[in-house]
Amino acid sequence: MTIKNRFNIDFFEFSFLVEACIPPVPIARAVFWGKVLNEYYKVLSQEERDKLHEWLNHNPRLMQGISDGNTDCLLFNARYDRYNQYMVTADKDNRIETFETFKFNNRYHVSPSTSVEEQYIINIEHKNK
Repeated sequence: MTIKNRFNIDFFEFSFLVEACIPPVPIARAVFWGKVLNEYYKVLSQEERDKLHEWLNHNPRLMQGISDGNTDCLLFNARYDRYNQYMVTADKDNRIETFETFKFNNRYHVSPSTSVEEQYIINIEHKNK
């Protein structure tokens, strides 16, 4: 039997943990980094996202990873940059949906591994101007 949510940490502690997992890192830290991009992004408030983005952008390891073209570092920056967030409306088979996305490699991503196919996009709006 697994007990969920046994560990409570505050945002400051969370930020230190994220900083310790800046790629490239061993697999366990890389898995946590993936959760920062996929799961924890949705849990954090916009203010917390902004703080984490600002803090890590002062970290030499993240800056080096970005300079080196490390995909995971580039994804973090794209995901957490408040001015890189878009509402994308798509129409596939007469089913219209709007998605919260971020732009990465000229595609609009719902998550680091999922993007909206360009041929279905009918509208794009900046979320945070």
